[in-house]
Amino acid sequence: MRWLTGLFFLMLVQAVSATECRVNGGAWYNADTTLFGAYVSVAADLATDKVSLADYTLECHSGNVLYNETISTAQDAVMLYPGYGHLAGGLRVNQDYPIPVPGGIVLSVQNNYEPPVTVRGEPYLKITRAPGKYVQIRSGDQIAAVKYQVVTRFNALEVNRFDFWLRLYAKNSLNLSPSTCTLNDDKPIDIDFEAVESLSVTENNPFSTPNKRSFAMSMSCPDLGITTPVDISLIGMASSFNSNGLLLSNPDLAVVAYRTTTHQMIPPGGSFSGTITNSFGVDYVTFALVRKPGSFPAEGPFTGSATLVMSVP
Repeated sequence: MRWLTGLFFLMLVQAVSATECRVNGGAWYNADTTLFGAYVSVAADLATDKVSLADYTLECHSGNVLYNETISTAQDAVMLYPGYGHLAGGLRVNQDYPIPVPGGIVLSVQNNYEPPVTVRGEPYLKITRAPGKYVQIRSGDQIAAVKYQVVTRFNALEVNRFDFWLRLYAKNSLNLSPSTCTLNDDKPIDIDFEAVESLSVTENNPFSTPNKRSFAMSMSCPDLGITTPVDISLIGMASSFNSNGLLLSNPDLAVVAYRTTTHQMIPPGGSFSGTITNSFGVDYVTFALVRKPGSFPAEGPFTGSATLVMSVP
């Protein structure tokens, strides 16, 4: 009887320190003492109305072949970090579990003598149908964390229970208006100035230059009945000689954007207000070519790019 008691105590000690996990095929670490992290690709998927944060693989195993191990969600299993906390999100495991994600959702089961198992679950941000606040995800930002609970059993007897975290970081940058509403039917806007005489380009005066292009910018939402004020933001690099202008490949040139009807400047990082009524709206933006004072821009093609983003004020 003494020998049986001593063997049972030894098995308990082994179970307490046995669980190991790894991310993306990396090194194994003790899950009870490690704060795991993964870099995930972020991209909006309008077909599912989501930004997936599931671009990683988490595997776990028990180091003791005599034990069974179950990994489930802990209570409030998905946490969004400051800057993203106002967004909707959740965890998908066969179905969507929105925040607050409940505990007890089984993600993996490893029975004794089985190889390491992949822990299921796909965290996500939710894209709403109506316009939302503009979000800028930067590469390296910590976006969310997932909390797991490990339960180890010998037959039906629970011998260990603990929680551990996996932090999720952005692998890339993403400018996101968390909405299925679109600008210009979500199509790119090409602004072609065609052939331009260098001296016909005015010096920093976008209103008097003959080298400008205006376009009607449509705003639409797939669901009817949405009426809301919106902000249209211009995201891009500013010119070195004109803070209101967008950087171009020719350093002596810049493009200045302004609202056609009011001549309100829209500098890089700036915005103007508009309105969506019954899920539709239209506004007008002009892009004007200007040159650096005292310069004579070199001949040849020039290019530039920027992004217009719609959000609620």
